[in-house]
Amino acid sequence: MDPVSLTLTVAGSVIILLLSILGFFLARVITDVKDNTTEIGKNKGRIELVEQQQINDTKRIEEMTQLELRVMSSKVGDLADNVNLFVTALAKKGLGES
Repeated sequence: MDPVSLTLTVAGSVIILLLSILGFFLARVITDVKDNTTEIGKNKGRIELVEQQQINDTKRIEEMTQLELRVMSSKVGDLADNVNLFVTALAKKGLGES
């Protein structure tokens, strides 16, 4: 075997080995990119779900607050009516005794 063919054989083997290593790492990178893309999609879905849940919670809190304000307003109205009756009764009693 002459030195040129030996050199070409060794160089070819080294090139094939380097391409194999490069191919292995490229396959790993592509797999990781696909996995990360899938995970990003799942996380985006989770974020959208949490966002929708937060909007629903805010609406529910607003509705409950409005309901409680209506009830409180009604009770304050009743209290005002009772105070008015009490003051009127005291006024009548005071006028009657005078």
